[in-house]
Amino acid sequence: MKKYFLFFLIILSVILAFPVYAETLVNSGFIPGQIWYSKAALVDGDTINIHTAIWNGEKDSISAKVEFYDKNVILGSRDVILLASELKDVFVPWKITAGDHVISAKIISSLATVSGVKEKIVLNRTTTSEDRQFVSVVAKNQAGETVSPDKELQTQIDKTSSEINSIVPKNVSTSVTNGFSVVDDFRDKTFTQVTAIKNDTQNKIDQINSEKEKVTETPKENVSLSSATEKPIAYIKLFLFSLFAFVLGSKIIFYGLVILIVFLIIRFIYRMIRNR
Repeated sequence: MKKYFLFFLIILSVILAFPVYAETLVNSGFIPGQIWYSKAALVDGDTINIHTAIWNGEKDSISAKVEFYDKNVILGSRDVILLASELKDVFVPWKITAGDHVISAKIISSLATVSGVKEKIVLNRTTTSEDRQFVSVVAKNQAGETVSPDKELQTQIDKTSSEINSIVPKNVSTSVTNGFSVVDDFRDKTFTQVTAIKNDTQNKIDQINSEKEKVTETPKENVSLSSATEKPIAYIKLFLFSLFAFVLGSKIIFYGLVILIVFLIIRFIYRMIRNR
């Protein structure tokens, strides 16, 4: 029996003699604030830099690979090496396009150099918060000058109103002009209300995600039906109101849809009359 016990001690000593590398959670990663841009105003067609920063709060140097995303599309990646207690700026170029964007960054791999040996580690903060941006389409007038789409559309509306005023009786043209004003006021007020609801919904989702991160384990029997369905419903609500805000926030899209709907209604009525 003593012989087997001695043999066990020898095997254990051999195992402990070799270094064992395991994933280690360290107090380093993305800093709060997380995403910013080289230019404050995002303009369709411009090329800017998307920035984030990584903090190494350890006594050993760290190497990491950072990827930048627009929603699920990779915009670029960077390999970075940080010395002990070093804060480093990381950025990739981005050619801006019109539309909705959700910008974020993620640390997909990280290593610490300990006594010349690289050891795989896991950082505390490996993902940034999502930065949501909407970029309007850049339009050009007949002279080739860059103008705001809303401003260009308003110019065309004013031009159309003037042409109407010159060929129809005054009382009729006044009604048409007032009609444009009423519709645009409705669009503007509704856009403000929808945007407020969308922002409240986004804040609610952020709050749910924050509370979820604080809870390490929730017994299944304590999860209510309302808490299980609250987040999916919030995401559906956010999607719908984001879509409404996108349509109402752009005069080109809004009036384009209005014209399309009016056209479809007139075509439907025409076909109903013709088929009688």
